[in-house]
Amino acid sequence: MTNEFKIVSKEIVYDGFFKMLKYRVKHSLFGGGVCKPYTRELLERGHAVAVLLHDPDRDEIVLVEQFRIGAIESDNPWVIELAAGMVEHGESSEEVARREVEEECGAKIGDLQFVADFYSSVGGSSETTALYYSVVDANKFDGVHGLGSENEDIRVVKMSSDEFVEKVTSNAFRSASLVTAGYWFIATQVKV
Repeated sequence: MTNEFKIVSKEIVYDGFFKMLKYRVKHSLFGGGVCKPYTRELLERGHAVAVLLHDPDRDEIVLVEQFRIGAIESDNPWVIELAAGMVEHGESSEEVARREVEEECGAKIGDLQFVADFYSSVGGSSETTALYYSVVDANKFDGVHGLGSENEDIRVVKMSSDEFVEKVTSNAFRSASLVTAGYWFIATQVKV
């Protein structure tokens, strides 16, 4: 069987901070034949890059915390995350990683190790995340950062690797890229 699909129609239904597209599609079925056309909305977010920052000498993980609109209906819309940002036209994911860590943490990073590339919420969004790991000197990371022009108010958060692993495995983090990075960190038992 060959997986085939057809876009019957496509329209932009919203174009603001995000873009929302409305698709009418039909596709082949696993059991044979083709489904009837149906409609789905797709959030066009762009592509993200996130970086797990680790100081093996101090045995610390460097993260960030900021207000997130996606968590507005939760008991706490301030979310601890990896330093991260969106790819702008003409940028490589490595360039974005370096730019965002400096903007959000106030320090530069060295070598990057690629970890994974994944869809953040494939059921309704085209956004992917390129995940990296970087060894840093945690002493250089502190304070509150971010771009005022982007309404960013980002606080650097540091914790021991043991505390990080405990928070990952106890479901204390709510960011998918952070949880993914955490389980990668545990599985590889990163030693540099």
